[in-house]
Amino acid sequence: MKKKVLAVVLILTMCFIFASCGKDAKESPYVGTWKAINASFAGVEMSVEEVMGGEMIFELKDNGKCTLTLADEKETAAWTETEGGFCVDDEIDFEVDGDTALADYDGVTITLEKQ
Repeated sequence: MKKKVLAVVLILTMCFIFASCGKDAKESPYVGTWKAINASFAGVEMSVEEVMGGEMIFELKDNGKCTLTLADEKETAAWTETEGGFCVDDEIDFEVDGDTALADYDGVTITLEKQ
């Protein structure tokens, strides 16, 4: 009987430890709306509208989901907090400095500003 109780206690303890790992997205300073303010390619700075064909907005939600609006198209993705910023769909890494985030995506440097 003691072995069964000990096993249950150990299992519950491990569940609580694993559940507490990682930072909850609700506590993340990155949750919110990030709007692309400019983009550059090969050292030439252009407006986001010129490069992307319209406005580009990332909305990071507290449940780890992200909505990307590009021109009139909306896509959903997942996002995670990284050591220096956040990553969208394990594909685009943004380095955050205050209210500005930078990413290099296929040679295009995108600058976001938190709204």
